[in-house]
Amino acid sequence: MQLRSVSLMPSACCVAVALTCCLMFARADILEDWIYPLEADVFFAGTFEKQWSHFPHNKSLVPITLEHVADWLESQGRDEEVIETLEHPVTQKAFRSDNPSPVQYIQEAFLQGHSMVINSLNRWSEPGKRVAKDLNAAADLPVDVYMYLTPPHSQSYGMHSDVMDAFMVQLGGSKSWKVCDVTSWMAPRERYDQLPLKLNGTCEEVLMQQGDVMYLPYGTLHQASTSSDYSMHLTVNIERQYYVWLALIFAMIHKVAKPDLTIEAFLASNEFAPDDEENDLYRLMLTVSSSLPLMHRLPGGGQVGRSSRLLLTPLCNEDLPAEYLPSVKSQLKELLTSLLTILPEHGPMEVLLDGRRMPMLKLVKQLQKKSEDLLPWALQLARVHSIKHAGLQLQKPHLFESLSSARKLHHELFTRAKLDDFPAKISGKASFVRRSALRAVLLDDVIPARLIMNNQVLPVTPQQLSAVRYCLGLYSELSAQGRPFRLMEVERLGQSAIQLLHQLILSGAVEVIA
Repeated sequence: MQLRSVSLMPSACCVAVALTCCLMFARADILEDWIYPLEADVFFAGTFEKQWSHFPHNKSLVPITLEHVADWLESQGRDEEVIETLEHPVTQKAFRSDNPSPVQYIQEAFLQGHSMVINSLNRWSEPGKRVAKDLNAAADLPVDVYMYLTPPHSQSYGMHSDVMDAFMVQLGGSKSWKVCDVTSWMAPRERYDQLPLKLNGTCEEVLMQQGDVMYLPYGTLHQASTSSDYSMHLTVNIERQYYVWLALIFAMIHKVAKPDLTIEAFLASNEFAPDDEENDLYRLMLTVSSSLPLMHRLPGGGQVGRSSRLLLTPLCNEDLPAEYLPSVKSQLKELLTSLLTILPEHGPMEVLLDGRRMPMLKLVKQLQKKSEDLLPWALQLARVHSIKHAGLQLQKPHLFESLSSARKLHHELFTRAKLDDFPAKISGKASFVRRSALRAVLLDDVIPARLIMNNQVLPVTPQQLSAVRYCLGLYSELSAQGRPFRLMEVERLGQSAIQLLHQLILSGAVEVIA
């Protein structure tokens, strides 16, 4: 069977990506290495979210070896939350052994045909952290990294789908994959093995060898097995499911039910669960979205540029590109109109929200009336969640670049300077620029306003809001748009703006450049 080919023709939406994006975000090598011969913008325009693709390579692209696995086994011991042995593919029984050695315990499981998975490799392993950081910077979405080790003549799971996108990266050995062009959300109540037949889908066989990479959008049906060779591969999850239209409408319905709900309170409550099949609102939305592919896409996708970047990297709603919001409003209007048509076909449907059973049809009608006000709230929610969910994947500020640049201009000014004195002594000849790897969100609809930067939170006074938007904005015409700016441009915003700039420099959000 012929493998899916990768198109090299750029689409029109690639051309529409704002020049600012190109200035702010340099090529992330990890992604373009994985998807070669595609370029990143071509991938995001034509493949991302839409179809699975196989990218053959002739060498391993991630420096993780079996020696690393042995080290991890020795360091992590028998912690099943970290290193897990899966059920036997034939007997469906869990592995049991009284062998006290962690390494020999896994060796014995491997010998008997059990696969092993190392969970959330990015939380405790340096190679895993590096993969997550690099891919987060490239895709603008949170990442989670797992590693699977499967013995010959075995498999990890049967036919299934995942709630997140994934890159499968073959580290060693080989693995045979069966991948289908239908998704589980097209018929949520059907058995996975019946879906291709019911939906007239096709499945293809793909042999993944060392170095190969495969991209699977969430919901894609797939299964994998080994034959005469072992397999070691990474499953690198892209947490797109939190930012698609289904997730944003899920959040807006909560806001309709509880109008005083704030972004931070909603996230702290753990009610933002747009991928939890035990949540009745999510189950209902999944059911009615089966005929609405747009529900499973990021807002703005395919119309104004790279959708993940334009959704998650603006500083605030005032920092959105001019063409983005009208496009997103149009998509939301289309979806709500479709939902109001589809819902009655499913009969009376109620969901439990804010301790009350509420009719779904009534909630969507209220959302339609209030969508102009609720959409900006949902977009801001997505940005805040993406920063908090990414966590340690976000780049730490460089501690010495600004100090070096300032001393390069006038080193004599800093002979006896304390760190707190540093910003005030910077030469007027210096230029400044927003740090390229910074992720920042300005919560300006709360009192006091707060600036969330990677893993830092900075209070902002009303007098400093315009300075934050100017120094850290990426798309607004009233911002520096990621380009270098001079001290005089901040001084005209007032003394409080200078104080804010000093805080941004010391926090690493803004760099001094000679």
